[in-house]
Amino acid sequence: MRSLVFLFLLGTALAQVPIGVNLPEGASLSLSAEGVVFDLAQGNYPPPSFPFAYGPTSPSGPLTLRLFTNLQGGFAVEVEATPLLAEGGAEIPPGQVEYRLNGGPWIPLGPKVVLLTGSGPTPGYQSYVLEFRLVLTGREVPGVYRGSLLFTLSRL
Repeated sequence: MRSLVFLFLLGTALAQVPIGVNLPEGASLSLSAEGVVFDLAQGNYPPPSFPFAYGPTSPSGPLTLRLFTNLQGGFAVEVEATPLLAEGGAEIPPGQVEYRLNGGPWIPLGPKVVLLTGSGPTPGYQSYVLEFRLVLTGREVPGVYRGSLLFTLSRL
């Protein structure tokens, strides 16, 4: 009989071990396209009048900006634009590229602007619709222009 009691107790024994989680600070910023191209040879150039705004030929629709952060406190997403330069030295200032976020007003990109601010942590990934257009004045020199946009997610 004693052996049955011992086996019964052995079958219901409990064990306890500690468990821990080390969750690092994290932030992520991504765009749905790797480049924005305005190919006016494919569009209606010259326009009927100036100034005239052109949408990009690539991507064909708006970009999606995705943001995640688990950091406490405020954050900002900034974009820094370089001038658009042609091989011969001609330049289109970054302010002639305009953007809008989530269908808001068109804003000149300028050399550096704050796209959005918020506070974290975010409830998962947040998505924003980001659109660009190029405003031509009629004084631009023909050529192939190249520039870059640098997006930065930082704490406030």
